[in-house]
Amino acid sequence: MVAIVLAPACSVDRSGAPGPGAGTPGGRDTVLSTDSERAGEAVYRAENCARCHTLFDRPRPYGPPNLPPGPALKDAGSRVGPDLGLEGHRHSDEWHFAHFYAPAAVVRGSRMPPSRHLFRASGGLPVPTRGAAELVAYLQALGRGRRDVWAEWRRRDPDVPPAPVADRGLLDRGRELYRRHCASCHGDRGDGRGEAADFFGIRPRDLAAGHHRFKSTPPGRPPADTDLFRTITLGSGTGAAMPAFYWLPQRDRWALVLAVKELAPALRGTGLGVGRDGAIPPASGGAGEAERGDHAAGRRLWDVLGCASCHGADGKGMSRRDAGAAWADAAGAAVPRSSDLTHACALRAGASPEALERSILLGVGAAMPSYADSLPDEASLRSLIAYIRSLDKGSRR
Repeated sequence: MVAIVLAPACSVDRSGAPGPGAGTPGGRDTVLSTDSERAGEAVYRAENCARCHTLFDRPRPYGPPNLPPGPALKDAGSRVGPDLGLEGHRHSDEWHFAHFYAPAAVVRGSRMPPSRHLFRASGGLPVPTRGAAELVAYLQALGRGRRDVWAEWRRRDPDVPPAPVADRGLLDRGRELYRRHCASCHGDRGDGRGEAADFFGIRPRDLAAGHHRFKSTPPGRPPADTDLFRTITLGSGTGAAMPAFYWLPQRDRWALVLAVKELAPALRGTGLGVGRDGAIPPASGGAGEAERGDHAAGRRLWDVLGCASCHGADGKGMSRRDAGAAWADAAGAAVPRSSDLTHACALRAGASPEALERSILLGVGAAMPSYADSLPDEASLRSLIAYIRSLDKGSRR
């Protein structure tokens, strides 16, 4: 399966490209710790990626995580691609593969040339070669030596501002943004059949059907507008292929929410700021309250509820074959694996206590049931959340 990269893999100027961690003490911003990552750096140079990409961005040594600006293509000489200094964990492996194979299908208007020599044919779908896999391993290591800014960011629920008035101008803006950023995967009509859709194991959401997995409303109810805003902001991390659109202005993200709702007959014409009927108020109290949960009690609940049967004893997730489960989404599409709970970037709905609470109490589409009736009280919920968060070793740094 192939994945998508907003970062064009173009040709590099070998003489002037800064190396990983250049300009930092000990070069620790990027640490290449595996053979694949080290081999991937050689592929990066051989493919001349540095002609279009720089590696200047790096995480702050302390304070809130600094995320790179949006991936808008530039018209500055030959440097047309975004800086990749913080690329590690920004996108999924599949996203990168798809972008290498068909960049313009993934990012409309991309000037990056296809790198189809990094793939081989197999049953109609392009399969990444060893060189492609090594290149992606290298990209996933960039900027994560000292701190993983994407993991830190996904451990907090994004702020959701009040919705603006849903007028015609906002809808037109949303439709323009949808065509530019969303249609390549979700399709022009929102049916999940975009040009890049076949590249991904977890297929793009069918927005026309109104089926959404990560929400704060009960099963059978449409998502709240705040749920859609949160999904657009966060994306799905490395757990699936949807990129994060945090870099769009808040009004533009609300415009996208309105455009997405207009694709679904059941949500069309409902405006903005609605849809919270039955939505659960957060009970976990955020990170502080969740961390005060009883880890031992949370581990016992993990065992009693059978969480390991889908997520594995170590919480790293399982494939359908390994679990012997027929997971599917609300539309019946196969879900190939359960979430890896050991890394914040792999949790598709985010890794905040609030996100975990929503998944536990409301379930996740048709693949994960609600466990609200199995938790006797709020303390049990906090303990289970605390134990799940403890599986993320990066959160203890």
